[in-house]
Amino acid sequence: MRWISNTDSVENNEPTILAIFETLVAVVAYWGIAWWLDTHIHLLISICVAPLLLLRSPESTDRGVRWFLAYMNGITEITPENTPGRFWGIVLFALVISAACAYGLAHVFLVGHEGWALFARAFGVGVLTGIIGVMAAVAVAVAVVGAGTGAVAVAVVGAVAVAAAGAGAIAGAGAVAGAGAVAGAVAVAVGIAPVFVVLFFFVSFAAGVWLRSLGVRVVATLRHPVRGIRAVPNNWRRILLAMDSHHAPELVPGLSAHEEELSLPGMIKEIRTGDWEIRLIGSLMIPIFFLPGLLYRWSLKSTCWLYLPLIYLGGGLGRSLDSAREPSLGFAREPSSDAKEKGLLVAGLHKSRWESSRRWLMLLVVGSAVVTTAINHPAFGTVMREFLASVPKFLGFLPPVFALLTEHAADLAYLWAFDFNGPNLAPWQWLNILGAVITGLIFFYSDRVDRVWRLAKEQDSAAAPESTQVWVLLGMARVRNLCAVLYVLLAFGYVVLALGGVDAAGFAGWLAPVDALYGPYL
Repeated sequence: MRWISNTDSVENNEPTILAIFETLVAVVAYWGIAWWLDTHIHLLISICVAPLLLLRSPESTDRGVRWFLAYMNGITEITPENTPGRFWGIVLFALVISAACAYGLAHVFLVGHEGWALFARAFGVGVLTGIIGVMAAVAVAVAVVGAGTGAVAVAVVGAVAVAAAGAGAIAGAGAVAGAGAVAGAVAVAVGIAPVFVVLFFFVSFAAGVWLRSLGVRVVATLRHPVRGIRAVPNNWRRILLAMDSHHAPELVPGLSAHEEELSLPGMIKEIRTGDWEIRLIGSLMIPIFFLPGLLYRWSLKSTCWLYLPLIYLGGGLGRSLDSAREPSLGFAREPSSDAKEKGLLVAGLHKSRWESSRRWLMLLVVGSAVVTTAINHPAFGTVMREFLASVPKFLGFLPPVFALLTEHAADLAYLWAFDFNGPNLAPWQWLNILGAVITGLIFFYSDRVDRVWRLAKEQDSAAAPESTQVWVLLGMARVRNLCAVLYVLLAFGYVVLALGGVDAAGFAGWLAPVDALYGPYL
């Protein structure tokens, strides 16, 4: 284990202390925000977008880099003469987006206002919808470098003009004047003084490039779903344990290795050596390009409380399985007579770094079961409350903390609170417990298999573990994989319902089985 990550450690999924610390901080921060603001929206969003990274595969990464570089380095000149279809298509798209946004925002921000308040609000609506129009134009453009910006520049003026008209339709002449002034200012800036375009055009331009990178990520990931599923264990371990803030975020995964100028270190280098204009542009680009990626990384880390059992995935035979990396989920291949491959399976399940992390998760489940059962036991619960009522003054913070945890834990009581008084457990909790039990069985059985194998190698150095024992280990690993997958699917549905993402009251008719599954635990 390292203190901080580097390129090689992230590639090899080597855990770092900083990455683990950031994961804990992210979980505490996200739940702290939920308790403080009394909202679960950010929690629901984070657990829904997490699969986008977890399903990333080497094939989707390569495809995404190729697509994005083709987008950035396109040489087609987008002009009314050479490519009229593309040119006016981009402009029309920007106008439609701007008009729709202006119409919607005007209804929200302009209705009921007059005078200078109306003028200021209309001005803001015009600027904002113009920026959105430019973002849309840049995101859909085939080429964004060189002559390709001509169509985007035209879209800037047109988008802001349409924004003015949309605002005026709601607010009246004052709004038209305000938004029209914005359009005029941008038109002058585009044609005469590029320096003054930076705050409007360039910020919009950079945001559009980022939006395109997001689309590339999504589409490239969805193009390789099967390989993405196989890559889930490595991706989850990497984001949870190996990737920290010392590893710079990227516009598109893998892009830094092909285009250093589009990487965070490359841009920082340009800022240090460039003139004031380069520094200004770079200081605007860096947060737009890379801050969303950093926040997304922390968002993924914060979902540890739900997706942590994905650590159980892995442990099956694979083409290149070794004790450090496990690219296969173990669903597809049958045990081979190859001694090396069988040995790697036994070694991986007996003493690998990732099997150790599964055992820590097993201990967490056992510890939670013991504590939850004890606290909810009538006798012990009474003793605990009496103790908290009589704590010294310097420990006076314990009762409110205990009450706070008890109150908010009720929202997701059937996730990590394993209450065996009854027992009172949900189906997905039994799957988590079964995964922990299998992990314990693998620990003891793999130790036995390893000892028998080492004794056999004393007689024959080329000896392989017994096929029957390999089958047993592989079977337990696959059952654990199945438990982890089913747990995540069922627990995800429970969390969405428990946090109010979907109203469970409407489950009737053909949705009655959903109510029967989750209803008793909501």
